[in-house]
Amino acid sequence: MQTLSILGGGSAYTPGLLQALILHAAELPLKTVRLYDTDVDRLAIVARLTSAMARNAGVFNVEVADSLEAAIEGADLILNSTRPGGLKARRIDETLPLEFDIPGQETVGPGGFFFALRSVPEALRVATKVKALAPQALILNYTNPSNIVTQALVDQGGVKVIGLCDQSDEDLQAIVQALGAQAPYHFRCNGLNHATWYSDILLDGAPLGEMSAPLVAPPEFDEEHKLRFEFSRHLAEENPGYWPNSYLPYYLFPAAFVSQAERVGPRSDVVAASLDRYYAHFKSEGKSATPHLRTYRGSAGFGDLAVNVIRALASPTPHELVLNLPNQGATLAFAADTVIETRVRVSSDGIERLAAPDLPVPFTGLATQLERYQRLTAQAAANGNPQALVAALAANPLVGEEAIARSMLARAREVYGDLLPSAL
Repeated sequence: MQTLSILGGGSAYTPGLLQALILHAAELPLKTVRLYDTDVDRLAIVARLTSAMARNAGVFNVEVADSLEAAIEGADLILNSTRPGGLKARRIDETLPLEFDIPGQETVGPGGFFFALRSVPEALRVATKVKALAPQALILNYTNPSNIVTQALVDQGGVKVIGLCDQSDEDLQAIVQALGAQAPYHFRCNGLNHATWYSDILLDGAPLGEMSAPLVAPPEFDEEHKLRFEFSRHLAEENPGYWPNSYLPYYLFPAAFVSQAERVGPRSDVVAASLDRYYAHFKSEGKSATPHLRTYRGSAGFGDLAVNVIRALASPTPHELVLNLPNQGATLAFAADTVIETRVRVSSDGIERLAAPDLPVPFTGLATQLERYQRLTAQAAANGNPQALVAALAANPLVGEEAIARSMLARAREVYGDLLPSAL
């Protein structure tokens, strides 16, 4: 594992990832980190900064690839963290569903569906290049919606792939924050990405159910995250012994999220403003010969999970991680080849799936619906068949009817324009 290629390397998350790689460089066999991005201006800014960071730390080399082929050729690890369509498309993901009184969110519901229509073809194109230019490489997929993109890659076959998402840690850290004290935690989980249930939760060795302090959303959370936390707490109270992924409430309390989004506006606008500030900072810092090694706000989780996976793959000692992989018998709740999100052991010897806990009984019906939606969308996004697209979108629990799906697809072709693949 000497060469890591980062697709989407011009992202504002990349400096945080590089920082994490530098901090753990002694454990890693990396010699080269390649950055590739279609946004050459932002790539140049990030490359100047991260090259100086690595050089100052005396670790691996940071290179810039001028084409996708150059980024992939001979790589051992390929981190796919692209965002096809950029924030312009994300804004439509978040606003178009509201026209149909459905929550607008970039991974859940119709927003995630249209994101998949952009992400899946690009991921499959990457996979084709990998098979030709780096057949030994492992793809670490961070591109959203992670479960659907990873499912499409698994369905196509021919490449090794792991799906990554740090939401489980974010959700458990939110519980720790709500209790007002930092504490180590452990949990088991089962489900689909952004539709997972956590169980057997231990905080500092004590079961979550024994905590006497009231759980209230941390005050620093914005309105959307507070709403997700409060609904998660409500669902946990209804399902003792469990805590839901904080995206599950979108499916169960859609009207509240529609109202919230219409009141505060699309989250993508906030993200865009924040990214402008980040790149201005990166541009300034990148001019320095000795930039400060720091944790870049908003990038720590991205760097931590990706680096933990790479560390585990290089270690003879197994590391327990939550990953998105084909089920292969970890749970009876889903088909063997469905990509699920669950805890596994990872080491240089490979990946060992751990037996997943049972799902809460009231959730099993929704889990089956979401599994069907995931599988249909992965297939439809890959082949672009018009009727398959209608069936897949209608399978989403927030849509539910083919008539609504047809209307939404027609509207999408109007508002996305060339941001959607031409075949769709």
